[in-house]
Amino acid sequence: MKANVLITGGTGFLGSEIARVLVERGHEVDVLARTNADRSLLHGVPVRWREGDLLDANALDSSLERLVARGRPTWVVHSAAVISYATRDRELQRRANVEGTRAVLAACRKQRIDRLLHISSVVAVGHARAGELLDEDAPYNNAELRCDYADTKRAAEELALAATTELDVVVVNPGAIFGPSPRAPNTVKFLQQLAHGPRLPYTPPGSLSVVGVRDVAEGCRLALERGRRGRRYLLCESAWTSLESFQFAARRLGVAPPRRAAPAALWRALELGVTALDTFVPPKLLTPTAVRMLGAHFRFDSARARSELGWSPAPFEAVLDETIAALRSRGEL
Repeated sequence: MKANVLITGGTGFLGSEIARVLVERGHEVDVLARTNADRSLLHGVPVRWREGDLLDANALDSSLERLVARGRPTWVVHSAAVISYATRDRELQRRANVEGTRAVLAACRKQRIDRLLHISSVVAVGHARAGELLDEDAPYNNAELRCDYADTKRAAEELALAATTELDVVVVNPGAIFGPSPRAPNTVKFLQQLAHGPRLPYTPPGSLSVVGVRDVAEGCRLALERGRRGRRYLLCESAWTSLESFQFAARRLGVAPPRRAAPAALWRALELGVTALDTFVPPKLLTPTAVRMLGAHFRFDSARARSELGWSPAPFEAVLDETIAALRSRGEL
């Protein structure tokens, strides 16, 4: 049976793709958005717009009440979050990521919705040793990285999973998401820097798990339709060291690739320097938190999503080629 779905964060990079996939599958989709939100990513997609802020209990209640009244299963996709590695955004992330989740859960309980999909992140799972792959049951160890985004996403996920005694909650944890959408600033900046910036002598020493945005959206659909209550599902296509990903992307862009990863001592010195600078003139991109995260190994195994959900993501090589082609066609590379 098709469902009525409310999406928070539906105007963003991932949320808009989830909305598109669910509409294509025949679900009726409402999107909660502020009055001044940029809705261009869903231009032409037949969604219903519900105006309201994530922390506005009345807006959440009325939006869900309308869905429940339609008489079909009611699902909520909670995708809204603030992603930042800037020290100054600590309180902003706590309010949006933690208190926003608390507000969504309260509205879902009140309206007795049928299923909640909580969009978390791999950073809420932990980080690995070099070469190791983590699964959904890994103990959380990212507190030592002192990353507000990771800690608030972990706290939000814990709230969502604790609610399984009252609600049918499923969680997905996507890796680093790539795709051709114009609303993917980290992806765009990474490729633009590689294509046009100064040649980098070193890459960060860490690792990342990567995936295409369309595949994450499909994973979210499958989690809604097939996921087990109270389960987490890692959505990562493959794990790469930063050196491997930089070298591969450089070859695709036709530029000289970096040759080696930064030694640990050099990376630690960079963190100390950036931390000192952050006290007086906070950097916009290379913050102390960003340096620590880039030095960690975010390597994950998505076997559970593949076996339980039937999730089959496209190879990252094809995703990156599609992203580069789209950026070039728009004159952004």
